[in-house]
Amino acid sequence: MTISKKASIRTTAPQQDEAGRYAAARAAGRQEAASAAAREGRATRKQFEKAGAKAVQGHIKARGQRQQARRDSR
Repeated sequence: MTISKKASIRTTAPQQDEAGRYAAARAAGRQEAASAAAREGRATRKQFEKAGAKAVQGHIKARGQRQQARRDSR
């Protein structure tokens, strides 16, 4: 029995190649958008971490001042 030549004769259609390139470009675009969103999220989180830490420190300082005022009033 001879080897079938169908598989070697077949070539991909031009539309199929174009569709493959389009899908790869779309996937790359999605990846880039996800990466950009993640970078932005990290920057925002870092910004609020700083603000949150300052807020906590402010509350601690205010509590200390209230305690000192109570001591001074005795």
